[in-house]
Amino acid sequence: MKYLIWLVVLLAVVVWFQRAKKSMLAGNDAAADARPESGIPRPKAGGTRRSAEPGAETMVQCAHCGIHFPVSEAVVHASGALYCSEEHRRLASF
Repeated sequence: MKYLIWLVVLLAVVVWFQRAKKSMLAGNDAAADARPESGIPRPKAGGTRRSAEPGAETMVQCAHCGIHFPVSEAVVHASGALYCSEEHRRLASF
């Protein structure tokens, strides 16, 4: 009976280590993909994200006011900076 208990404990530890390793690897991949040179996060190749819902869109921050908005609504400056509106892009040019 005591060997059975030790076997269950050992199995629990092995499963816990495997899950910890998997989450660490997923965290490293997310950190590497978070901010590429263009400022727009890249989608992951393969697999799906657990935190993103189907149809969820990447959010970016306005370089002028700091508000977060969907990347599809971004106004891009010639320098590559992203703005929430044409007015904020124009104000940044001065």
